Amino acid sequence: MGISEYLPAKRWRRGSRRSDRRPLTGMALMIPAITIVAVALVYPFLGAIQISFMNIGTNEFVGLQHYRWLFGQDTFWTVVGRSVVWTVANLVLQGVVGIGIALLLHRHFFGRDAVRTLMLIPFVIPTAVTAIAWQWVLNASYGPINAWLLEGGILSAPVNPFSEVELAFPMVILINTWRWAPLVALVVFAILQTIPREEYEAARIEGAGRLAEFYHVTYPHLTNSLLILGLIGFLLTFNIFDLIWLLTSGGPVGVTTTLPVLIYEVAFNLRNIGGASAISVVLFLLLVVFVVLYFRQREFKESEFA
Repeated sequence: MGISEYLPAKRWRRGSRRSDRRPLTGMALMIPAITIVAVALVYPFLGAIQISFMNIGTNEFVGLQHYRWLFGQDTFWTVVGRSVVWTVANLVLQGVVGIGIALLLHRHFFGRDAVRTLMLIPFVIPTAVTAIAWQWVLNASYGPINAWLLEGGILSAPVNPFSEVELAFPMVILINTWRWAPLVALVVFAILQTIPREEYEAARIEGAGRLAEFYHVTYPHLTNSLLILGLIGFLLTFNIFDLIWLLTSGGPVGVTTTLPVLIYEVAFNLRNIGGASAISVVLFLLLVVFVVLYFRQREFKESEFA
């Protein structure tokens, strides 16, 4: 074999060895992230599973006792249904309001930059401050909303929506929408900035109205991002505890109790840590099933994120 034939083969073997190292390098770089996830998420979840099979007071293994107790409670299934309603209602309202605000901000008008900045105030305010502020605004004794409605003749007597069975749940949904819709609007507004103006001009030349322009030009550009926003929004909204607890503590008579609130009540009011752990495990499994079904839907598979 001549030297001219040997060198290319030698270079090929060196290149193949470098390519063989790339997967190992990628795996090595992933180890820190995997370790953090395992320590912060997997280990606590495995601990919750273990506790759900134990009686913490006596440190006895009770098997499926907590799960049988949980699934035999009508309250649990009522709370599951309310949690789904809470999440879907928030996502729909936040999507409609957020997209509407983004479309308004997409049009040029005086003070648009100031409005865009002020719009984020609800999102950056701490949850505790948000709850206190809304409790003051809607207070039946000295809240300004009740005073305005009484002066306008809309109400004949002051009303505290957080203590009314019919009003508490819708009011908490509206307040949570008020808080998170600006984030949706910001994301949608950023996407709208990337849509070529030529597409809108072509639609207008074809005689498209505002609705047709939105459906045929704007919406196709938003689809992929809305899929991701919907997934993240569902997971975050389903797990919201702080705002609900600070506003109503799950009342009145449990009409604002969702699964995270139920976990807290079972753990600290009933002092049943094993039962609360069982609820948390079921909550985790429900969210996993949702994520799996979400990724299997046709729209997600056909998107560029798939």
